[in-house]
Amino acid sequence: TMLAAALVSQHRLRPSPPRAPPARLNWLADLFSPDAADSAAAELVLSELCEPEWAIRCELGAAVASSLGGSGSLARGRTDASTDVRLDCGVRFEIDAGFDPPQGTVRLARPSRLLAAEGFWKVSETDDRDVPKAISWRLQSTGIRAGEEELVPPGPLYFNALLEGDGSTLPLQLTAGRLTVKEDIGADVGIFRARGILAEFKIVGAFEAQRAIDPAQPPAS
Repeated sequence: TMLAAALVSQHRLRPSPPRAPPARLNWLADLFSPDAADSAAAELVLSELCEPEWAIRCELGAAVASSLGGSGSLARGRTDASTDVRLDCGVRFEIDAGFDPPQGTVRLARPSRLLAAEGFWKVSETDDRDVPKAISWRLQSTGIRAGEEELVPPGPLYFNALLEGDGSTLPLQLTAGRLTVKEDIGADVGIFRARGILAEFKIVGAFEAQRAIDPAQPPAS
């Protein structure tokens, strides 16, 4: 009949529902998308940061703080380089999942009488692709002295460095290392002078960071 023919015709002309692309094609599209590439670059930098032990060589004192443009009480004091001290340590970074910016625990590779065994680190700067470009970490200090002179008071000592290299074409490096502490700057409020209300980070030294040589591996020739 005509009614049956019309129903058959409508059924034949009805468009088919859109088909999802095969799962493999979706996976390939995700792999080559800009977001996926940026995420992979960030993960590679963090992996390079956390895998090795880093050998840290610090120099603290008035002379080095002043040479770096420091404005704290240490930099304004005696700038005789003979009062500067050196401090070496090894650190390892462990990342905690699920935090933005990336962060975690930093641990000393060996015990120190001047620094706590563990502290906290975080990515302090990223580029426009969210790839880490700077890091900071803190360790509690028992106080660092040069003879009778106190260079760093007991409390948190902050390590700040830039991250250079992508871990792929160029090895990751920690550069421009700076050591800072928080100093109270006080505040004038009427006839009162309040201490501890305002604080600023002040440079007390510098450090270099290199990948520690694995004793299980033969030295490079």
